[in-house]
Amino acid sequence: MKKGGIVIVLFLLLACTAHAPIAGGDAPPGMAPISEGPFTMGFDIENDEDWGDTDEEPVHEVFLSPYYIDLYEVTAAEFAEFLNQHLEDSPRYFETGAAVTIEKSDGRFRPHEGLERYPANRVSWYGADAYCRWKGKRLPTEAEWEKAARGADERIFPWGNAFPGNGFVTYRRKFGEMGFKAMEPVDGLPGGRSPYGLYHMAGNVWEWVADWHDSDYYGESPARDPQGPETGTSKVLRGGNWYYKAYYMRTTYRFNEKPGVFKVWQGFRCAKDPPQTH
Repeated sequence: MKKGGIVIVLFLLLACTAHAPIAGGDAPPGMAPISEGPFTMGFDIENDEDWGDTDEEPVHEVFLSPYYIDLYEVTAAEFAEFLNQHLEDSPRYFETGAAVTIEKSDGRFRPHEGLERYPANRVSWYGADAYCRWKGKRLPTEAEWEKAARGADERIFPWGNAFPGNGFVTYRRKFGEMGFKAMEPVDGLPGGRSPYGLYHMAGNVWEWVADWHDSDYYGESPARDPQGPETGTSKVLRGGNWYYKAYYMRTTYRFNEKPGVFKVWQGFRCAKDPPQTH
């Protein structure tokens, strides 16, 4: 085959596996399109506020392929439906208890009355991962989550660099005093949305992502579509919760927990790859 023919064949092969362009009108319902491109990941801990942990460095540029991500955290009603279709596995996915938006009655799961649109919480990483797969989606990578939270302008919080306030983020709210009003419906507080229109990328519940946690990973992370370490003992969570202080609401802060552990502040949202073009 002539050289020119080889080039054409290679071009056609690449075209067959390329992602379809993402435009605002083609996102699945309830999801935001994130176009491919670079963004700055991480946080410079040498700053006047003395904010930042060593696992947020080095600051580095990451190029991400296009993807979709949920506008909202998964709700109590949505996750209860999933649990009822996976009753045998539910003990691995979820645990009821005080301060949990879902209850179990007569062998079935249901959201507490009036909390249908509040975030599902006390969900293990296994439950979050299984739910997203059940919906034909997946958990976002840590890099995808951060880009969706901060955009391309290196903002400290999803809404910008202004210090948190309860008008746009659940912040320093005590469940013992406020009960479930310490949280907000997943579509509440629109003033706190991220550059891509996502709600509650800070506050409400910590959100599981796909990656294993490694405090040194940023020093060896690939420049394109990082997937996190191959193995680990704990998974990354992002975004803070209703009680934590401003430091933990930052778009770059990295929390972690063992994937099978249940805590009342654990929730999630899903991501999805765009369709392949052929």
